[in-house]
Amino acid sequence: MKKIESLVLFLAIVGWLTVSASAQQVTAAFTGKVTDPTGAAVVGAKVTATDTDRGTPWTTTTNAEGAFNIPRVPIGTYNVKVEKEGFSTATQSHITMEMNQVGRLDFQLQVGSLSQTVEVTSTEPLLQTQSTELGQNIDARTNEDLPLATRNYVELTLLAPGSIHPDPSTFKNGQTTMNSGRPNVNGNREQANNFMLDGLDNNQTSDNLVGYASAVDAIQEFNEITLTAPAEFGNYMGGIVSVTSKSGTN
Repeated sequence: MKKIESLVLFLAIVGWLTVSASAQQVTAAFTGKVTDPTGAAVVGAKVTATDTDRGTPWTTTTNAEGAFNIPRVPIGTYNVKVEKEGFSTATQSHITMEMNQVGRLDFQLQVGSLSQTVEVTSTEPLLQTQSTELGQNIDARTNEDLPLATRNYVELTLLAPGSIHPDPSTFKNGQTTMNSGRPNVNGNREQANNFMLDGLDNNQTSDNLVGYASAVDAIQEFNEITLTAPAEFGNYMGGIVSVTSKSGTN
């Protein structure tokens, strides 16, 4: 009997770890390179991305090539700071990160003291050059402002290129789960989609229906990947619809 109880406990722990690992699919990430005025790599520079809504810092250091990577940061607005002894501190402020976005930020440090700060106030938009997926993001404001008679956020998946449905009225029948429509993405069947909620599987098992549809007011944003999703998603041939819930601030 004790062996059975131990086995159940072990499986529960494994399941919890699996759920925890999947959370990376509703976050963002920073990457980039730090150089000196000559263009040489700056090794061991401290890079800090601070969530302006919650005050949470996410830190790392540059490697031998001056490169850095800060994975799995919550979506939101960030101030990014780079520090290294012998150089002035460099910052970039008010950087908005969306779900599944990998933003590249490169810094060139100027010779000086840490007490001096060089703030980059005019930067190019963060283009998605670090990953291959195609799709769109729907933020909270769009989700709430667009007319949704039945408050079914899945209807907004039809805004993405390549995402269609032969009978859009199926999204307006008052149902958000079992009898609701789902998009046909790039010619795939609606059963080929993968729905996720806060990093967890959100598919009804018998027909890949939406397991639970959050109220539009509770959604921070949702991301629909329509093509060439990264390998960590898997389990799809159509679209991947990832929803993240609103959270508090500090």
